[in-house]
Amino acid sequence: MYLTEPRLTNIVKKQFLHKLNAYTGVFNSLIVMQLIGIFFGYGAGSGGSSNGGTLTIDYRLSTGDGPVILTLLWAFSMGILVTTLAYRNDAFSFISNRLSHNISSILFLLFASAIAGTLAPLAGSIIKFISLFQSNPFFTEASGLVSSPTDFSIGVMTSILYTVLFASLGYVVGSFVQRSKFVLPLLIAAIFVFPLLQLNMGGLDFIAKIVAFFGSETSLLLFLMKIVVTVSIFFAISIRVTTKTEVRK
Repeated sequence: MYLTEPRLTNIVKKQFLHKLNAYTGVFNSLIVMQLIGIFFGYGAGSGGSSNGGTLTIDYRLSTGDGPVILTLLWAFSMGILVTTLAYRNDAFSFISNRLSHNISSILFLLFASAIAGTLAPLAGSIIKFISLFQSNPFFTEASGLVSSPTDFSIGVMTSILYTVLFASLGYVVGSFVQRSKFVLPLLIAAIFVFPLLQLNMGGLDFIAKIVAFFGSETSLLLFLMKIVVTVSIFFAISIRVTTKTEVRK
């Protein structure tokens, strides 16, 4: 017994603030990924020409999906990264246990995902802004902050939720890999090899149903509930899997 026992909330707060200061490199990688997404989003746009009598229209289509896709990949890899040995050893300098380490890591993932999910649609707007100055004045803009703030806000919220989902998926995958190194090749086989082998037998139906479960939802409230429940399950599994593992292993 000590005269002053550390409280879990204080420990989590200190670890969370430490990770914000120590893990700034993940935000640098986020900026790099989104710059790459902007480059490919603008450069990979399709185009064509349409003739109508004496009128010829040349058009080019650019998409803002590149930054969003690379942001999701970044979130997944970041979720795995914070479970690696180097990041786990950072918590050894604190009076902590596995629970406080997991909670602070989850809070960091949520914070980083909120930033990344907000920046992704804005990066798509940069693509449209560049296209405006690289083409003729005839330019049609999708829902933007000025033209349609409500739709743009919904898009940002959706982007944040998807980013949180992928970050939590990466965290649970990293937690299983942390328990056993044999999990990684099994996961790779389950994700890539097995669906390819079952391609002619409907093996991709399960993956298609998962994508449709989230992607086809039209109600923002139901979509929010699906994400919250799924992310909570992922984080609960991660805590359960690593609960008997020491902070430093």
